[in-house]
Amino acid sequence: MPRQLTRVIPSIATLTSLACGVVAIMVLPDGNFLLAALLIMIGSVLDVLDGQLAVRLNAVSDIGKELDSLADVITFGVAPTMLIYHLLLIVGVDRPVAILSSLAFVMAGALRLARFNTIPSDRNAFFTGMPIPMGSALLITASFWQHWVINIWWTMAVITVSYLMVSNFPYPKSKHVLALPTKVWVALAGFVLLCWLLAGWQAVPFGIFLLYAFVGPVIWFYRSPWRNLIEKASK
Repeated sequence: MPRQLTRVIPSIATLTSLACGVVAIMVLPDGNFLLAALLIMIGSVLDVLDGQLAVRLNAVSDIGKELDSLADVITFGVAPTMLIYHLLLIVGVDRPVAILSSLAFVMAGALRLARFNTIPSDRNAFFTGMPIPMGSALLITASFWQHWVINIWWTMAVITVSYLMVSNFPYPKSKHVLALPTKVWVALAGFVLLCWLLAGWQAVPFGIFLLYAFVGPVIWFYRSPWRNLIEKASK
């Protein structure tokens, strides 16, 4: 494969993720909330894919890193913010509260990305603060249940996720999560199955991202066992 082509493949994935975020914003005024949520989730997959492609194709570049951050602001910051804003209004949240809650999310997301870009990448297994794609995914999968969400809980959820993104809680990186022992994956599979049986398919993605959200505080308060498990799995 020509070298010029391999260098642009990761950027194509990044730009496609950006396009998903922009189209998600475009379809919101028509009430296509589920479509917008699915587009943002597709963007999440592409966000993971572009980094993996850059490493595997030896195409890591400063331009690619900057482009990735700019795309993340739109796809995982602005697009989810607009979706959150519309859903808050639907469940009866006052417009000023909906605006402030939505702004809290996008501002926290921007700060999270800025901190990630300015802190040198280290070799340990953890992010500092919940990554913005995971934060947006948690709220978006929760939106699958918009017909019963109570307005106060939606507002609290948005504020909580915003805090988790700018917190110092350690969150394991995806490549190290994938390397966890089989018994952990068996437990996760059981949790997913339980979610499905109790609340339907919507509970599966939401349950997974909710579990990840709890991991940061759990590792923070019970550092040794969890850190040892993840760092051992990452070796």
